[in-house]
Amino acid sequence: MESFGNFIVSHKKAIIFTYILMIILSIITSQFVDINYDLSTYLPKEINSIKGKGLLEKEFGISGIGYILIKDKTFQDLDKIAKDLKSIQGIENIIWLGSAEDILKPEEFMDESIKKEFLNGNANLMQVQFSNSNDSRETVDAVEKIHLYIDDFGIIGGPASISHDLQKITSKEILYYSVIAFVIIFIVLFLSMESFIEPILFFIAIGVAIILNKGTNIIFPNVSFNTDSIASIIQLAVSMDYSIFLIHRYIEEKKYHENNDRAMVAAIGKTFTSVLSSSLTTVGGFLALIVMKYGIGKDIGLVLAKGVLFSLISVITLLPILVLLSDKWIEKYQHKIYLPRFAKSSHIIVKYHYVFLILAILIAIPSSLAQSQVKYYYANEKVIPKTFKSNVANTEIDKLFLNKNQLALMIPKGDKLKESELIRKLETVNGVVDIKGLYGMVDIEVPEEFLPLEVTENFQGENYSLININLNLPMEGASTKETLNNIKSILFNEYDEWYLTGESMIYADLEKITSQDFRNITIISTIVIGIIILLAFKSLIIPIILVSVIQLGIWINLAIPYMQGISLNFISFIIIGAIQLGATVDYAILYTARYLENIEQLDKKEAAIKTIKDTGRPILTSALILFTGTLSVYLITSMKNTAELTLLIGRGAIISFILVLVVLPSLLIIFNSLIKKTTSRLSREINN
Repeated sequence: MESFGNFIVSHKKAIIFTYILMIILSIITSQFVDINYDLSTYLPKEINSIKGKGLLEKEFGISGIGYILIKDKTFQDLDKIAKDLKSIQGIENIIWLGSAEDILKPEEFMDESIKKEFLNGNANLMQVQFSNSNDSRETVDAVEKIHLYIDDFGIIGGPASISHDLQKITSKEILYYSVIAFVIIFIVLFLSMESFIEPILFFIAIGVAIILNKGTNIIFPNVSFNTDSIASIIQLAVSMDYSIFLIHRYIEEKKYHENNDRAMVAAIGKTFTSVLSSSLTTVGGFLALIVMKYGIGKDIGLVLAKGVLFSLISVITLLPILVLLSDKWIEKYQHKIYLPRFAKSSHIIVKYHYVFLILAILIAIPSSLAQSQVKYYYANEKVIPKTFKSNVANTEIDKLFLNKNQLALMIPKGDKLKESELIRKLETVNGVVDIKGLYGMVDIEVPEEFLPLEVTENFQGENYSLININLNLPMEGASTKETLNNIKSILFNEYDEWYLTGESMIYADLEKITSQDFRNITIISTIVIGIIILLAFKSLIIPIILVSVIQLGIWINLAIPYMQGISLNFISFIIIGAIQLGATVDYAILYTARYLENIEQLDKKEAAIKTIKDTGRPILTSALILFTGTLSVYLITSMKNTAELTLLIGRGAIISFILVLVVLPSLLIIFNSLIKKTTSRLSREINN
């Protein structure tokens, strides 16, 4: 590594110029990264509901759905409104009372079932069918135009409206909580570092890595809004350690070298292994997400793993140059370190190490059971606050009309009698309150050419017939799942080919696909990180001890929402294990590396005490950075899923910190003899 270090310090201008070019390019390319708000696109393409979604768009030009509620308007006013709305780009069709009834005839002569669908007292309902998916840019723009048109006299709800609000929240809040996170993390660094200048340099180095990561996301077809909303904060929080490692070693090496350049060369060489080990465990945790059947794991895993690698590159190439150029200011603007040294607490922890270990074991059993019982949800409507326009509209619409939980069923067209009989059977399913199909509304004896074109176009495609099924049920839950199973059972008996789609059906498929993902990710991340630790320490027992300690932290973290009676978004529940393990096992690695060094000169208890003093402050700094960085997002964001995930990550950092300083020393003391027998001599470079 000496030659690499020499290259860095000898080519300062060239490296800085290269980074400037890369930053400019990344800022430009980041503007063209497509943010995906449609989580259903991450489902396997062979899933029936996803095939149905594509077929619905191909055959009928229908993708997104919205519902408009308008009160105190005449039928003539509504007719004009419907025509005006249909002219908006991105809207395929507007279906309302006037689509199926003659609005010139008296109400008492109208079909009651149709009136019930669209009319309730002075309230009228319109269904908006969009040309593109609920989450597409075109649909979001169309919803925005609908708001501008109807906000004085109506409201819009439904999946497309929820997606509109979701995207507005995300784009607005990312800047807010990013700024707050940077400020809070700066305060933590100020408390833990010796100079006012050091945190600034850290932010520049990691900030550059974040810009490069966002810009290179252009290599992906798109990035999910979940990933985009948290990637920068998590990258900053989990990789700030690398900067601390380097500058601490540089300050130490300055005592033994004649000039700063030589000291930096030595610092790069001696911290490279420690930084590489830390980054690889984090990358391993993120890459474990790729094994998810649900494709968003690949999305999150690749973006975050790439971000950590950029942070590693920036810390060993850009940060050394920034430190050398700012050395005199670093020394000039020094201050007192405010974080504790753990001088007294280290003795208490070691003295009562058996007590702490027994407490950990007692906590582990109920925590393991509780975390396996956590409930989780899928519906987007639960992600945004109830006070937002889309949820307010949905609540009002559900009070006045049938629950707008709509399914779209497509079957091969041609057999009128069979289709009519299917509709009759589906109407008997509990939870089904309304079915619209061509041969549920007209007599099968009527020739199709005699039917109005606007009617047949709504229900007959080139190869398939469309049947709309309304459920008076929530988007997800046990009752909804039972109804969907009953519908599918009828379809299996009646048709060899059929496609059932809609939000409830997609959520049900999501649940089925992701049911095994949590277990798979836990196994893969544990194996990958265990292998990395095994190679770093050349030990068989140390990986088991370290991973067990952090795994206990994950159990405790997930047991808390169970005890609170809180359900989690399924994404948070699935990925938190890999993130917490990958991001916080560094604490255990740092402590163990220093312990193995100290045990060569001291007995096991004295070595444990000294190790707590040596590593307590840097581990606390790392945990506080991760905690405060994610806490700022939790406190500001309106999106429930983002708040849940960031709270889990931040809380997990503190739990892991406590376990590493309290439980890990106990295990290393108790298994000291076994560790010596199963561990090769540890490379001093692992410990900074």
